[in-house]
Amino acid sequence: MSLLPLYARLQPQLPAGSALTLLQLDGDETWLASGSGSAPPRLLSLPLGYRRTAQQHFRHQPPTAAEIELAIMTVEDALAPARAQLAPASRLYCQDGALRALAAHAGVHGSGTLWLSTAQLEFTFGRFAEVVQGRPAALEGLPTDGEFVARLLILRELSHHLGFDGIHLLPL
Repeated sequence: MSLLPLYARLQPQLPAGSALTLLQLDGDETWLASGSGSAPPRLLSLPLGYRRTAQQHFRHQPPTAAEIELAIMTVEDALAPARAQLAPASRLYCQDGALRALAAHAGVHGSGTLWLSTAQLEFTFGRFAEVVQGRPAALEGLPTDGEFVARLLILRELSHHLGFDGIHLLPL
């Protein structure tokens, strides 16, 4: 599991007593490593993945409003048990090129660690909702393929339902 070495490198760099949650969003599942201090992190596997979500829910490009709503319900159900298992007041981190590309669509650019706030995720998701409602995708400059939409949806719901105010995107 690639999260544990990254967790071990990152934890000592944070202020003493800080809690850390690392995210790895794979095609078929989502991994979280969460903890604080020198104790080993709790490792969680959730049955959520960008490919799995896209294949299970999205039959159109862009997905329909009904497809999005069903995907949201599935993601919320998968996330619900995770909140109690995360280190309280932890900060969310991830090292993922696809999420950095998603951040660029939210207006967040750079080469170092990027900060993508929940507000920026919500705004970007709102822009995508406009596309679902018929606004030309070219006007928003957002991809409409299922895997991009699934990443956006999962990250938005994860941030919202697990209580994160955003995500730190680490350089590759």
